[in-house]
Amino acid sequence: MKIAAVRAHILRDPQAGDHRFEGSYQNVLVEVESDTGLIGIGESDAPPALVKAAIEMPDYNHLSRGLAGVLIGQTLDDPSRLWDDMFEATQWHGRHGTVIHAISALDIALWDLFAKGLEAPVWACLGEKHHDRLPAYATIYPLAETLEGIERQAKGFLTQGFKHLKICVHSWWNNRDLMEQNLRFLRDFVGPDISLMLDVALEWTTLDQLRPALPLLEELNFKWIEAPFPLNDLNSHVTLRGLTRIPIGIGDLGLTTCREFEPYMAAGAFDIAQPDITMFGGLTEARRLAAKLESSGARIVPHGYNTNITVAANLQFLATCRQASLVEYSTSSSLLRQRLATGLAPLDKDGMMEVPSGAGLGVSIDPEVFQRVRQDI
Repeated sequence: MKIAAVRAHILRDPQAGDHRFEGSYQNVLVEVESDTGLIGIGESDAPPALVKAAIEMPDYNHLSRGLAGVLIGQTLDDPSRLWDDMFEATQWHGRHGTVIHAISALDIALWDLFAKGLEAPVWACLGEKHHDRLPAYATIYPLAETLEGIERQAKGFLTQGFKHLKICVHSWWNNRDLMEQNLRFLRDFVGPDISLMLDVALEWTTLDQLRPALPLLEELNFKWIEAPFPLNDLNSHVTLRGLTRIPIGIGDLGLTTCREFEPYMAAGAFDIAQPDITMFGGLTEARRLAAKLESSGARIVPHGYNTNITVAANLQFLATCRQASLVEYSTSSSLLRQRLATGLAPLDKDGMMEVPSGAGLGVSIDPEVFQRVRQDI
C-alpha cells in the first residue's frame, strides 16, 4: 500500500469565538489516502492554518520539506519509520512547535490507514491489548461561579455516569473566600466517591498564587493538579511537588516529543505525563514516551479536547498501556466536538468508554457536518 495523497482541511465551528484554550471550536483535519482508496484521518489541537502550511508547503531545501511531499509515494509499511522521515526532513524549520503538531496529525492518520489496510484496530498494530474499556473523566471548562451553576453542571455529568470530574481555574478563583465556598460545595454535592481533579490552565502562573489553595485541595482529596505553571518554569514544578501530596500533571500546554519531557523526568518534576497526542508527536511518539516512563512509576493520562478522533486515538493508545488510565472527555458544545467524528460507543453505566474494535481508529467523519464546518473550499 502506497501513499497517494495527503490533504489538510481547516474546520471552524459556527459558534467559534474567543474561547480560551478551546481547540474544539477550530480544527485541522488531515487525510492520508492510499493507492487502494483507503483513507486515514487525524487532527491537531493547533492553529489550523499553520499546520496546513507545514503540510502543503513546497520544499525549501532537502532539510526543510513540506510534509505532504515527504509522504506521497512512500510505502506504508511502518508509520514509525515515516514519523522519522518527516522529522528528519523538517529539521531546518521544525523539531518543536507547529511542525511537530502537523507530524502528530499525520502520524495519527497514518496509523489509522495502516490498521485499516490490515483490517485491524489501531491497538492491535501498536502492541498487546490490556484493557477493553477505560474510565472517562469529564472536563468542566469553566466551572460556574455560582452555587446554582455548579450544581447544574455537576448534576448533569453525574447523571451521564461520570465518576471523575476535572474542573478548571477561572478568574473568580482569585477571590479566596469564593473559591473555598464553591469547592466545598462541589465536594459535598458530588460526595466522597467521585474523583475531582484541578486544571490550573495558566490562570495562576506563580507558586505564590497556587500555594494558598493547597491545603484546601488536599482536604477535598483532589486527585491531581494539572498545568500548574508555564512550561519554562521547571523549578516551580519541582518545588510544588515537594509541597503537596497531590500528584502533579504536566505536558498538555505544549510539550512536544520525548526530548522536551526529559528535563522534567530528570528533575522528578511530575507524577502524571499529560501529552496531547495530537501535538506531542502522535501515536508513535506517545509509545516512545510510555517506554521511557515504564519503570518510573509515572502515569500517562493524555490530554484530549478535540473531536472524537482524539478520543479514539487516546483509547487505542491507552488500551496497550499496562496501567489503566483515565480518558479525557471534552464536554464542549462545539459542533466539531459533538458531531464531526462518529462511531464511538457511548459512556456506559459505570462511566467507562469501550475501546473501539473496528478497523483503524474506529471513527469516521460525518460528511454533512464536514461540509458545514469546512473553511478551505
